[in-house]
Amino acid sequence: MNAIRAQVTSSLQEKVLAELKEKGVDPQLALRAFEERNEEVQMRRVRETLPGILPAEKRPQVIDPEWDQRDDPVPYWVTAIHIIFMGWTIANSHYPALLILGLLFYLGSTQITSPYQNRLNLKSPLLVGFFLAGLVILGGFQGWWIAPVLGSLGELPLMAGATLLTAINDNAAITYLSTLVPNFSEGMKYAVVAGAVTGGGLTVIANAPNPAGLSILKSFFGEGLSMVNLLLAALIPTAILFMIFLVF
Repeated sequence: MNAIRAQVTSSLQEKVLAELKEKGVDPQLALRAFEERNEEVQMRRVRETLPGILPAEKRPQVIDPEWDQRDDPVPYWVTAIHIIFMGWTIANSHYPALLILGLLFYLGSTQITSPYQNRLNLKSPLLVGFFLAGLVILGGFQGWWIAPVLGSLGELPLMAGATLLTAINDNAAITYLSTLVPNFSEGMKYAVVAGAVTGGGLTVIANAPNPAGLSILKSFFGEGLSMVNLLLAALIPTAILFMIFLVF
């Protein structure tokens, strides 16, 4: 391979230098420019094919603004890896050491399989994680007022209130704050969770995955997604879901 490349380079060099000499270009200057350009072309090919063998400072800094617009098929084995890590996370959700271990292996797997899938975007998950961490840390200080308010409501008002509050707050916050109320009956617990689930589609902020869904679907709305239209469109499905949870 090296011999072929050297032969092609020599042939091109002779042809290009001969043409430049006829045009009155300094041969030494032309030769130096040819060698520099040839080195740039070789480096670009290495970056495209085997970037891992280059020092970190010479590796390409790939910033693809349309990374989420790819439609290449993902191999089945890559999908299987994601499913396995999801199962591991669910199975070990109460064991922080194993959960973090799985996360670290998952981050490593995304680097290894990066040619077969879009790059990992951690911004949204980290924001959700910080929100939930803040909820757990600071939510306990809200028990002094949330406990008497929720404790004074019946099951139906509690469910309706959770549905309405979810529209202007994350449903995880509603359900977590309800755990601060002592002596909650099973019916009242059901009412809070059912109400929080029911109102999860009323607004973008009603549910943590909603902003992620918005970022995926926003390209299909030419003038952007209207929050008012979203609320109006969700009223009827929300009412139907409310009645289903209430009856069954």
